Amino acid sequence: MIDPDHLQIEPWPPREPGGQHVGSGPAGVRVTHTPSGITACVDIGRSQHINRMIAMDMILSAVTHPRYRA
Repeated sequence: MIDPDHLQIEPWPPREPGGQHVGSGPAGVRVTHTPSGITACVDIGRSQHINRMIAMDMILSAVTHPRYRA
């Protein structure tokens, strides 16, 4: 598991104005793993919570990949 203190989570502003079923607020999220410098930017879903979960899964899979193990 990744230490939450090693993650920097910030909202990512939308690229387009909102439309039907799309909010105009920031639903995207950018998660950075500070020790490795790996960044995941996700704006797939309509919910910032879901996007955060997807980005954290991406960071976890990248950090636990054998290439990054010490």
